[in-house]
Amino acid sequence: MQSSDEGFTLIEVIVAITVFGIIIAGALVGVVSVMRITSDNSARAQAVNLAAGAIDTARIEAQNNITGMSGSTDQPTVDGRQYTVKRTLDWQYTDGTTNRCSATASGTTAQLLFLNVHIKVTWPGMGSAAPVTQETVFSPSTKINDPTLGTILVQVQSITGSGGVGGVNATIAPSTSVASNTARALSTQPDVTNQDGCTVAIKVTPGTYTVTLGPPSGQYRDQEQAATPSKTVVVKAGQSSGASFNYDPAIAVSMNYASNGSGTLLPTNLVTSFVSTYGTYKATGTTSTQYLSPISSGYVVYPGVYDSNVTNADTTTNPNSCLSTDPTMWPKASDGRIGKTPTPSVSKDQLAANVSMGLVTVTINKYDTILTAKTATAAGGDPGCKVTQSYSFARTSTGTSGTTDVTLALPYGTWSVTSQKTSTSTPVNVTAKGLLGVILNSGSVTLDPRVTP
Repeated sequence: MQSSDEGFTLIEVIVAITVFGIIIAGALVGVVSVMRITSDNSARAQAVNLAAGAIDTARIEAQNNITGMSGSTDQPTVDGRQYTVKRTLDWQYTDGTTNRCSATASGTTAQLLFLNVHIKVTWPGMGSAAPVTQETVFSPSTKINDPTLGTILVQVQSITGSGGVGGVNATIAPSTSVASNTARALSTQPDVTNQDGCTVAIKVTPGTYTVTLGPPSGQYRDQEQAATPSKTVVVKAGQSSGASFNYDPAIAVSMNYASNGSGTLLPTNLVTSFVSTYGTYKATGTTSTQYLSPISSGYVVYPGVYDSNVTNADTTTNPNSCLSTDPTMWPKASDGRIGKTPTPSVSKDQLAANVSMGLVTVTINKYDTILTAKTATAAGGDPGCKVTQSYSFARTSTGTSGTTDVTLALPYGTWSVTSQKTSTSTPVNVTAKGLLGVILNSGSVTLDPRVTP
């Protein structure tokens, strides 16, 4: 009789290893799950502590200056994990409504009552888990409203969409343009705007006020390019009124006029049109630095007056239309030349403006010190300008007799040019000598922006 083989067969060993592997894998999954749950619970517990601390911090701030509080975002690191603690605020009004820091200029039928504080804590790796949130309501230690007085809320936001602009001065004064104004000077001006771009003036005598902004330092502009913009608000008893602004640190654009020429004479009163999605801003002079609002669309720069030829709903056209300065409005020339979109387009990312202009050389008396260029009847393909432009050039006399040549830089279009010795002398028509991209017409020259494609 034969004895059986001792030990395990290969198949039995493979089966045993497979079963063991399955058991180990399941155990590892369980361990990992437990570790993840433990980590999540630890992170959430720490987030709850941070939220509670943020509420306590807000409570201390509210005791000192509840109307000056602002939203905030902190990123503390605890046990190697970075958390984001975000605080947002909104006012609750006496009529039960809430908002951050705004009211109509003519007033709402409510005043500030309570301050709602919202805390949200998030952290990396939280996945689909809900953030930790806490909320509370702060009541001022003393009344911030009075049934016989009103409140003014000032809101300053960035035009770039980045939120509130802090540190801005808001000056509130009785309006001088309103007869029999009942407004009274404030005993104390409001604080500078907080991080939410908000500041509040309380217990204001009913009447009409002007709210004027001032920069913390340096150059600021609103979307209308005003350095110190102002708005009018009407304060009524037992109500809140508001003034909302867009106001930002200005971009400083370096201007290089007549970049396509050298040794040119620029008008002392040149108008430059900066066109953006907010409309056209017209600046006068040839300053080397132009401060502008950081509008996201940027600006197309036109030397001279520019205004579109918009057709209104009643079929009338813009009476101030001026298209000569826009090369793209010139029709294609018979030799194929076209007008191209002006460069540069300046923005917060492009701060240099090399501005091309029309150039014309004229022969004048050496003793002439004043030249004047005025828009003339459009010719040579000029799309025209309904607004009369007049530009002055100043120069130093270079002699008592004889003539000299001077190259003038002007916006594109059709011009007549005169020269005179002094402001009391009789202007004399001058003749174009060196024509750079111009066509000589009867008594005028057309400065043509069209170039070979």
